[in-house]
Amino acid sequence: MAKWQTAIIEKIWLLGAILIDVIDKILDQTAWGITYFGVKFLRYLHNVRMTYLEYKRPILHGALYFIITGVMAIFLFAHAIDYSYSYNGRLLGTVKEQGTVLEILDLVSEELTQEYGLPIAIDAESDITFKPVLSFGKELDSPDAVLKKFTYMGDIQTKGYAINVDGTVIGTVESESVGQDVLHSVIDKYLTKKEEAYEYVGINEKVEIQEVDTALSKVTNKNSLLKVIDAGTEKEFSYTAEEGDKVKDVAEELGVSTKTLRDQNPQIGNEKTLKEGDVITVLKNVPVLSVKTVGVETFAEVIEYETEVIKSDEYYEDEEFVRQYGSNGKQRVTARVTRLNGEVSEREDLETEVITQPVKKIVVKGTKKAPPRQGTGTFIRPVGGVVTGYFGWRWGRMHQGVDFGVSTGTPVHASDGGTVTVAGWYYAYGLAVVIDHGGGYTSLYGHNSSLLVHVGDRVYQGQIIARSGSTGRSTGPHVHFEIRKNGTAQNPLNYI
Repeated sequence: MAKWQTAIIEKIWLLGAILIDVIDKILDQTAWGITYFGVKFLRYLHNVRMTYLEYKRPILHGALYFIITGVMAIFLFAHAIDYSYSYNGRLLGTVKEQGTVLEILDLVSEELTQEYGLPIAIDAESDITFKPVLSFGKELDSPDAVLKKFTYMGDIQTKGYAINVDGTVIGTVESESVGQDVLHSVIDKYLTKKEEAYEYVGINEKVEIQEVDTALSKVTNKNSLLKVIDAGTEKEFSYTAEEGDKVKDVAEELGVSTKTLRDQNPQIGNEKTLKEGDVITVLKNVPVLSVKTVGVETFAEVIEYETEVIKSDEYYEDEEFVRQYGSNGKQRVTARVTRLNGEVSEREDLETEVITQPVKKIVVKGTKKAPPRQGTGTFIRPVGGVVTGYFGWRWGRMHQGVDFGVSTGTPVHASDGGTVTVAGWYYAYGLAVVIDHGGGYTSLYGHNSSLLVHVGDRVYQGQIIARSGSTGRSTGPHVHFEIRKNGTAQNPLNYI
């Protein structure tokens, strides 16, 4: 064996001896430590035993006291804690056990579904929350009370079907079929024959029925929604006035009365003409839905008569009478008619058949210059006809004029020009006219059926002032005519 190999072996043995020596020392120290701490622990246990034996009775009493107190505290705490319950954050009440609520949720869902006809389900995890609360002074809900609170609660979430009209929801119903029923009921209201008889039937607005999540209280029934639709809704209309616009014309354009237009636009005041640039606004009730129908209809229609005016120099300028009265004709029309909510919006005549021709109305209007509207000093007969009653004593009393027998409606002329002082009901004379001719002369025309002048009017000789009749104390149609001078009755036949 070489020397270098021998040297290596010797070093290995030396290192092994050193390692064994170190291990022996560590074991000696460990054994000493275990012995030392073991003796210390045994002494501690001995001291504890001696202390326990000395104070055994007080320690047992104290431990028993704390155990009993703890048990009582736990018992009282358990019985003093109740639970408030909420639906989607809305506090409903307080119960003793959470199970009181959880056990009836299926029953609540079933009753609400049956009552409203809606798929209502209450999720215990997502919809219901509980919070522990002290029970002192709180009223606890019984299972029946919990059931009532849920069934009467309007904000329970459910599925509904919203009826959307031009982007606005007009109501929510329980099902799509009910929504369709509502629309059909609105349409049926304006149908006068079977739907198949029309070329087109529909709602003019864009209507959609959409499923939505909603509160139970917002779901309405068919009849209630139909009432809302029938009531209509208010809509604002505006008009910018142009030069010369009349208030009454703008009111007619906007489809309201003149009073309504003024009430809603107080800035107009009492003006009859609007200022250019004035903005007029009115609120009108308009339908929520417009039912449009298109169909061929056959109906009778009035043909309005025309009026012809004939000018004549045989009569004075302000004299006018009907020579021939007009009457409407009738025709049968077949037309394609478009209606919105029953009102005609368009019409295309397809066939017309005249049943009765209209009769033209002919009016004669005078062109002759009227004489002066003042007394001339001479008198003319107020009407034609025969004298049926003379001036003088008759039946035991004074008859202060003459009677002309004429049919009702005969024109009554002023015997002379002058100023009207009476035009109305005048004692036993009925409807009467009195004219002051000046110079102390007056004339009276009694028992008329209608009057054509007013107090203060200035009339000329021969002007039509009334139409004969039998008003007042009268036995038949006639004109009672008087002439007075300075208030004293004269015999008219001496003046005409």
